[in-house]
Amino acid sequence: MKTIGLILTASLLFVSATPAWAEDSPQNLALEIRIGPYNPKIDDEFSGGTKPFKSTFGDKSALLFGPELDVQIWHGFGSIGVFGAAMYGWVSGKGLDADGAKSSDKTTLSMVPLVGGLVYRFDVLAERYRIPLVVSLKGGVDYTIWWIRDGVDSLARYKSASGKSMPGYGGTWGLHWSAGLHLLLDFFEPHTAKVFDNEMGVNNSYLFIEYVGYWVDDFGSKKSFNLSHNGVAFGLAFEL
Repeated sequence: MKTIGLILTASLLFVSATPAWAEDSPQNLALEIRIGPYNPKIDDEFSGGTKPFKSTFGDKSALLFGPELDVQIWHGFGSIGVFGAAMYGWVSGKGLDADGAKSSDKTTLSMVPLVGGLVYRFDVLAERYRIPLVVSLKGGVDYTIWWIRDGVDSLARYKSASGKSMPGYGGTWGLHWSAGLHLLLDFFEPHTAKVFDNEMGVNNSYLFIEYVGYWVDDFGSKKSFNLSHNGVAFGLAFEL
């Protein structure tokens, strides 16, 4: 009995000396690592069956990836925050000669979308009912930097919809929205999640899929590349 009493006393001292295991660390941020295809609607600018993007790149999609950081400014029925993201993507193909024939030279279109806006996360199911699903809604403003390189890795020129020769670089303004579904990984490994929180300050970890919509054409300007896109993105998310 004396031995059992010593064990119980030691256990109580251990529990009281480690209060961090009893509650999560403060949560103010969310970090996402994102990746997904990107199909700019450049060909929509051109009439008469002219499709320079498809003629150059075929059915290829650009691969877009990068980080997003959210600052959570309100917690209540879900959370509201502001977010910013910087991504990079590219697609390569064969250029076109002056007569429209396929060239043997490689050409690459690169894009850097910069996105900022508001995000709402509906985490009530996970927080109150232990259902490991979180829905996110986002909306904001985009500015996409782009450039085209030719077969000798120099900045190329291209013909606009009006036939004018243009330098192969620029930036295009637009808007962004998305709706995502996050799977809370903590639900499947609660002990590992608690260690992750205590050691690294990571409250929650997620796998997510998101449907995104970009309206990026300088708000309807006929003088700009139409870099609009609708599609999906995948990734990992961490709340800190």
